[in-house]
Amino acid sequence: MSTQSGYETKPCEPEKPLLAAVMGALESKNWQDAQQTCLAHLDEAPNDPDAHRYLGQIYSLLGKREQALEAATRATTLASEDPRTWSDLGRVHARLREWTLAIEAFSRAVDLDASYADGWHNMGTALKQIGDSERAFVALKRALQVDHTRAETYLTLGNLLVDAEQLEDAIQCFEFAAIHDPTLGRARRRLAQELSQQGRVEQAETLFRQSLGLDKEDVASWFGLGRTLEDLGQAEAAMGCYRNVLRREPRNGMALGQYLALVKDDPEEEAWVGQAQGALGSSETPDEAKALLGYGLAKYFTRRKNYAQSARAGIEANAARRRKAGPLDRQQLTIRIDNLIRTYTKDFFLERQHYGVGTDQPVFIVGLPRSGTTLTEQILSAHPMLHGAGELPDLSRLAIRSLPEEAEAPWQAARELTQMSSRIHAHAYLDALRARARKGCLRISDKQPLNFFQLAFAAVLFPNARVVYCRRDVRDNALSIWMENFNADQRYATDFEDLAFFTAASRRVMLHWQDVLPLPILEFPYEETVADLEGQARRLMDFLNVPWNDDCLDFYEHDRAVQTPSRWQVRQPIYTGSVGRWKNYADYLPEFNTAFGELPQNSL
Repeated sequence: MSTQSGYETKPCEPEKPLLAAVMGALESKNWQDAQQTCLAHLDEAPNDPDAHRYLGQIYSLLGKREQALEAATRATTLASEDPRTWSDLGRVHARLREWTLAIEAFSRAVDLDASYADGWHNMGTALKQIGDSERAFVALKRALQVDHTRAETYLTLGNLLVDAEQLEDAIQCFEFAAIHDPTLGRARRRLAQELSQQGRVEQAETLFRQSLGLDKEDVASWFGLGRTLEDLGQAEAAMGCYRNVLRREPRNGMALGQYLALVKDDPEEEAWVGQAQGALGSSETPDEAKALLGYGLAKYFTRRKNYAQSARAGIEANAARRRKAGPLDRQQLTIRIDNLIRTYTKDFFLERQHYGVGTDQPVFIVGLPRSGTTLTEQILSAHPMLHGAGELPDLSRLAIRSLPEEAEAPWQAARELTQMSSRIHAHAYLDALRARARKGCLRISDKQPLNFFQLAFAAVLFPNARVVYCRRDVRDNALSIWMENFNADQRYATDFEDLAFFTAASRRVMLHWQDVLPLPILEFPYEETVADLEGQARRLMDFLNVPWNDDCLDFYEHDRAVQTPSRWQVRQPIYTGSVGRWKNYADYLPEFNTAFGELPQNSL
């Protein structure tokens, strides 16, 4: 009897008529009927522990705290040696978010019967809730040792592995969950979400559709399918998914924000715009929802050239995100860059010239977000001898993993490498880089923009790699970042003064790399690319040492998934509309003018 809570009770004996009646009522969400069934049974058999434990679960679902605890505790009194009664008492505590009491009850259950898989599963789920990952792993694995077919346990363990950034193991758990319970749509949805994060978009689409085939009311699958269809360039189909979310949850900020960012001519759009504006102005709307709605409205009004409204929506969105995420820590950023510059000198790299592996396959496309990195990779990936791997998280992850526990900061990663560890990490990175590339690709790009912080690490791993440094007018770049719904970790993105500071910091880092890094670095200006696509594309191919191919000029016709905010711009021919875009907003954003007004256009 899981009732979608993540905690389970399975009968340890043939199903009784009472359990069948209760489960039938719960499956149809007739909780009152389930309550009456238990109460009627207790009139005839007042000391039946099963009836009391079922009743405890039902009361907890109905929000009746005291009655739930009384019934569940009564069951443990009547059957104190039955692990199911203690496990169900723990489930009541868990629904009340009384985690310590829940864990104590689950522990009592497995102490009574070490082979009671439900007790181990429930204890692992509760331990995950309080952040005790180590004990949660142990408990969940014990559950699977008892019963290796438990789909819900694989699902919970997979989520725990995602939190621990053990993504391949997590994906395997979600696959096992789907295998062992083909009717569990949530398993396919979670697998789809993780595959999408890894760029395996076509597989994700299939799995989201399978999940919806099992449960068409699952809004998370509708939303995930919508985002996946956006990645594949299918705007109308994505819009249909967001409408399906909104029909079921009209206040869903994520879906409404995505809908507004895409909608062009829809009879329903005025009503949705009005609802979004109302929610944006309401003090009752949570900040995260305000941010999502504001970013969506900013795009909506930009497409209609209503720059005043777009700017107002952007102000609200960024203020809400900033309240939740906080400001950029400028002092910490400065310390990081100071240490990076002090540590990584020409001599540092000279002393490690024999580290890593000799392949010249990796190409690191770096720069500020929204500086043209996606456009650059699209041009590159259109060449039949090249492949664009997208924004891989692996370089930063490997850098963090290379640090000893006593390390103070991520800038130390390259310094900690030995000749042996540099080769181990290099091969691990190459596995990720090549995962979806065609065999025989001469070059493969990783366009994670902020990898400019990790270029020392990259250079030690791959002394023959290449770097493409994308640059754009600082005003256009800053405005484009500010208008975009970046995750909360990008704290520089919500404030123009922070953006100016971060832009200057990034330029300082790149100037240092251009001076000391042993890797060749090509500056690739966005404005020059849109003004002279062929000239710049040929320059890029020369830098990559590959023969020219005319396909590079038709990059927008190539059918590949794009998982960045630039997904729609790079699906059309080169246009110059984004050059000087900041001028449309300058009258409505005084803080923008304060932060950038005195700067020559390309001063940074």
